[in-house]
Amino acid sequence: AGSDVSELDERQLAIVRNREIGFIFQSFNLVPRMTALQNTELPLAYGGVKYAERKRRALEALELVGLSHRADHRPQQLSGGQQQRVAIARALVTNPTLILADEPTGNLDSESTHEILAILDQLAAEGRTIVVITHEETVAERAHRIVTISDGLITGDRLNRELAR
Repeated sequence: AGSDVSELDERQLAIVRNREIGFIFQSFNLVPRMTALQNTELPLAYGGVKYAERKRRALEALELVGLSHRADHRPQQLSGGQQQRVAIARALVTNPTLILADEPTGNLDSESTHEILAILDQLAAEGRTIVVITHEETVAERAHRIVTISDGLITGDRLNRELAR
């Protein structure tokens, strides 16, 4: 967003991570004792947002990923695809400009993978920057730009011609 973060202290970096970056993890990282709504609210709670606003924004984020009807369910009561959609809602609730997704479909079946990728496609179409780390070629091919890394070195960097049209 045009800001040099290299000189920020830990507190300032934590604020940037909380407000500007949404994280989606392969293993969901949902808190088992919390409901989908509570898990989605978590970044807002850390950011000091008051309860009523947290709840409103978390319900909006769950609605965006099609899970507002499961807001009171705990992770163990949700399928893997639903848990990942809660993780996406949690990543979106702060309205970040950048979303980092680490193997977001790695633990999912093909139908859930398709649903998750459709959500990420929609977010990208709305102007968010989405960075997806994946080993799956079919997932990578959905990206506008594909950077290949091997042994810590960039071995390829190309625009996806299919999507550049």
